[in-house]
Amino acid sequence: MTDIVIPVKKLSKGKQRLSGLLTPTVRAGLVLAMLEDLLAVVSFIDHGQILVVASDDLVFDVARKFGADILREDRPWGYNSAVNAGFAALGDVENVAVFPADIPLARSREISRLIAPSEMGKPLVRLAPSRDKLGTNGLFLSSRNLIRTGFGPDSYTGHCRSASAMGIDTVFLEAPSLAHDIDTPLDLQEFIQHRQPGLTLEFMESVHCAGLAPASEKKAVV
Repeated sequence: MTDIVIPVKKLSKGKQRLSGLLTPTVRAGLVLAMLEDLLAVVSFIDHGQILVVASDDLVFDVARKFGADILREDRPWGYNSAVNAGFAALGDVENVAVFPADIPLARSREISRLIAPSEMGKPLVRLAPSRDKLGTNGLFLSSRNLIRTGFGPDSYTGHCRSASAMGIDTVFLEAPSLAHDIDTPLDLQEFIQHRQPGLTLEFMESVHCAGLAPASEKKAVV
């Protein structure tokens, strides 16, 4: 089975592009709700160890609800450092996947397709891009050191090039439910309009965000 690493940025620094729309408290609550929705979906499929890498106790509380393991990463080195720390904690494992925590539309069928173990130990990379084909919203490696990972701007192209340079078979997975991450007000508006049941939608409705009013008009989550 495939081990899964889910890095979560420090809550006080997450979703900065929503800062003109949501208060810091609401942004933190949004991150926690999206993480819970993702873990709820993952819990229904076959998987190995789930490792949540973060620095906030509130994140760890959510992870424990679903039996996920936790790794505290307090060093301010960013998302890639969290991924690398997670890989190191797992050890020299075969079949490992990375997902961001902000894909609340994720469906179990598409996650299962991405994390299916490589047959006969064949070197394999699977990639699920973000909607703009710039980010990587799902990454599967048949072994954790197969390619050099690098998340961030244009990471999808970077991962494709890295795999190609190594001559490694790469599967490009069109997965609409994984492609929709939430970073901008437009992302959030489209998510709300999608009306997918889950904690993220319930949370945003609870803070009266259906109309996407400015943050100054919202009530902070207690």
